[in-house]
Amino acid sequence: MEQGNERTVYVVQVDNNKDLSDAKKYGKLRAIFANPRKPYDTNQLLNKARRELKDWQSGDYLLIVGDPTLCAVAMSVVTEYHSLVNVLSWDRNQFQYTAQRWDFGILFNDEFQVL
Repeated sequence: MEQGNERTVYVVQVDNNKDLSDAKKYGKLRAIFANPRKPYDTNQLLNKARRELKDWQSGDYLLIVGDPTLCAVAMSVVTEYHSLVNVLSWDRNQFQYTAQRWDFGILFNDEFQVL
């Protein structure tokens, strides 16, 4: 990896009870959401996600952790600007994060195709 071009791992929601150290091998950790109050203010959450994700680069990752609603918001915001999204999810069998690449730009018979 070139110096000055460090990847970022965008952590959807901060959870101090989770050990995210394995995700650091993919890049520098950066939180999107802390613990927003429910019921969610949807406009505020969208604006926050857009601010936090505005510098997303093609080699960055989205770490899917936290409230599924917040995970969906973060994924949606990334796909507003990029059709390819690198995602990290926990593999319970390997006890590590695994990387997946989702291509939301490929449409096949009016359905999204996951590569």
